[in-house]
Amino acid sequence: MSDQIKAVGPVVPLKPLQAIEPKPTKKDDPKANKPEGAAVAYTPSAPEELGSSYDKKGHVINQTKIDELKAEAEQAYSSLIEAVKSMIERQGLKYEDVLKAVAKSKETGEEVLIEVDDEMRAEAQAAIAEDGYHGVKQTSERIIEFAKTISGGNPDKYDQLVSAIKDGFDAAKEAFGGELPEISQQTYDAVMEGLDAWKNGDSVEQE
Repeated sequence: MSDQIKAVGPVVPLKPLQAIEPKPTKKDDPKANKPEGAAVAYTPSAPEELGSSYDKKGHVINQTKIDELKAEAEQAYSSLIEAVKSMIERQGLKYEDVLKAVAKSKETGEEVLIEVDDEMRAEAQAAIAEDGYHGVKQTSERIIEFAKTISGGNPDKYDQLVSAIKDGFDAAKEAFGGELPEISQQTYDAVMEGLDAWKNGDSVEQE
């Protein structure tokens, strides 16, 4: 037997090993210069500055519109006061005339006659009757409807509406010399009852 070992199959030449050069790092890469395992500091981005037209929740606030609405509300409630005063004065128009005549008579000592014919008397009585245009029911309903209209139908405006209506009745009271006719006081009570029912979501039938 021969002592030589013959190679089996083709002989593949081997290339000499070459040193592996490290890849160049970018100077502007912040991760390249950090040692392995180093903690990464978190820098939060600066929040966007919100203008005065936004609130903390990001809702848009239009200050101009707010000012306009406030002006409209003030005008509306002033109108309510005048409307109430006007309606109540119409209820006691004849009553006021009598008061003025009596006051004048006391000052001058002269008798003052107020002429009221049958037609005028009947018209006045019909106007302030229970179901008349200037009666408790219809007058209170008009005041309530006017109040609800200027509030946009929002019961949250109840306190403001009541305040304006009270001012209206007080203004009418001054016009009558500090005292309202009984029919006007009844109207006030009916208005407050109606507004309370509206605020509470109830339905009250006025008698």
